[in-house]
Amino acid sequence: MKIVLITGFLFLCSCLAAPKNEMSIPELDLKLSEEWMYALKIEKLKSNEIELTRPPGFEQLVMEFVIPQKGGLSLKTHCVYYQVPYKEKISSFKVMEINAVDSCPETSEIGKQYISISGLNKMKVTFKNFKLTLDFYKGSNKHKIEIVMPNIEAGVVHEKYRSIKEKKLMSGLKFLRLDEDSFDFASNKYLGKLSDRFSRGSAIRCQQVNKDCETVGENRCEECRYGWFEVVDFQCAGGGSKFCGQNHCGEKNEPACPRGVKVIDPGEAGICQSDLEPVLNAEKILVCQ
Repeated sequence: MKIVLITGFLFLCSCLAAPKNEMSIPELDLKLSEEWMYALKIEKLKSNEIELTRPPGFEQLVMEFVIPQKGGLSLKTHCVYYQVPYKEKISSFKVMEINAVDSCPETSEIGKQYISISGLNKMKVTFKNFKLTLDFYKGSNKHKIEIVMPNIEAGVVHEKYRSIKEKKLMSGLKFLRLDEDSFDFASNKYLGKLSDRFSRGSAIRCQQVNKDCETVGENRCEECRYGWFEVVDFQCAGGGSKFCGQNHCGEKNEPACPRGVKVIDPGEAGICQSDLEPVLNAEKILVCQ
């Protein structure tokens, strides 16, 4: 009986000591690469090409990056920290994110935690030829993470009889971090985003019909970037009001699909998925709930 209890106790202790949801090295590589490849600046790089061995047991700022936010319309800062192992203190690698261009403190006291992983030993950081390399051990296994940084500039190059060019991985090349909201935003005048949904309240109404089946205001549905869809409101012969975006009719909290324009009972004018019912909202639009 004692043997069983002792075995169970040791098993419980080992479960408690094991890290939960520990990030794998491939996951670490992906998470760092998908952000740092867009970096515009790298600063405060310590001990380039030299293994980080001091100060033992204390967290230190290793480097900081200025990176575009998703969409590329604003910037943020990544602060990278490493704690050298010492006696009972295990090593830690941490990245804190600041939603502004700001100087990183010496310890991870501000910002939102982007990455935190322990047990990376013999860490060496190298930035050479516009490529960042992290060499380290995880347990007895040696690992290397390499990230090319084409947006980093190192001054300008002056060549005789030639125009000045940037000193970077490839002059004139820049990786832009654009998404559907920022891509060609200044020149693209079409309405709506791919992510717009009626249920989120983000869908743009391109035509509004009143109870007398009259169009209120301008019909701009031809300007919808990703097409338009019709809702069931006043059962007009010419159709109901219209919104820009992809049609998700019949889904939960989305407009009911039009059944037809000759249905007398408004409650039967829309079709929803089998487990939902059409309900009039405050704007007299049938919504599936």
